[in-house]
Amino acid sequence: MELLQLFPVSYLNLQDLHIDQTASRERITDDALLRLANRAQGNLRTLSLVRCSKITDDGLKRVLERNPRLIKLNIPGCTRLTVEGILKCLKNFKSRNTPSGGIKQLRVGERYDVQQIHFEELKSLIGEDSCTQRSNVKKPRFYGQRCLQPCGDDDCAVDIEVCPRCQFCRMVYDCPAESCQGKKMEAQPCRACRFCISRCYQCGRCINDVELEETFCLEPLCSDCRDQVKVQFNNEISADLVTPVSNEM
Repeated sequence: MELLQLFPVSYLNLQDLHIDQTASRERITDDALLRLANRAQGNLRTLSLVRCSKITDDGLKRVLERNPRLIKLNIPGCTRLTVEGILKCLKNFKSRNTPSGGIKQLRVGERYDVQQIHFEELKSLIGEDSCTQRSNVKKPRFYGQRCLQPCGDDDCAVDIEVCPRCQFCRMVYDCPAESCQGKKMEAQPCRACRFCISRCYQCGRCINDVELEETFCLEPLCSDCRDQVKVQFNNEISADLVTPVSNEM
């Protein structure tokens, strides 16, 4: 019970384990993760670790070894996991002839150390080509506050791809603005990674230098979201300045 109190955990029929440490002070360790995963008795199908910065390659390897039915792996923001370590874990997992046949869906998030050779190997290990053939319609991915989503939000095998602009392997985002919508998402001129195209932190649309404004946490806002934030801020200030009327005679 102590582990469940320290680390917010979500189980579904002992098959899905999701740990999100975005706002948590306590960081789960390799040993603690293994103890939690062992409660599934080898039946985990989904493992989602969001910003679990103490989890290492060895810790991930041990969990995968004891859960041969795993098919979905979500590890964005796990900074101690290396690309080489992830690849090794996936290779070992797939080579053991597991009941699941290997990981089918992988989310690594905003990593900047994935080279082209790593990307091709990742696609090969998770069967990205066969997944693409099964799904003819690719759901758009928008940048914003909900970037760190658990597996299952779409049918895509891996969340990174080659950016159409810089050609680096990163997360590539579509634009929700109606003016940028075309018949096909791939045709959007602003479809790219967030280093090539500035995007609003709130709504995810592309923004130009003229309307760009950074928030206190240095996240960019578009003009519409900026105006909404200002209105909300002014309303809160006005509410604080209102003096309650006394009912005393």
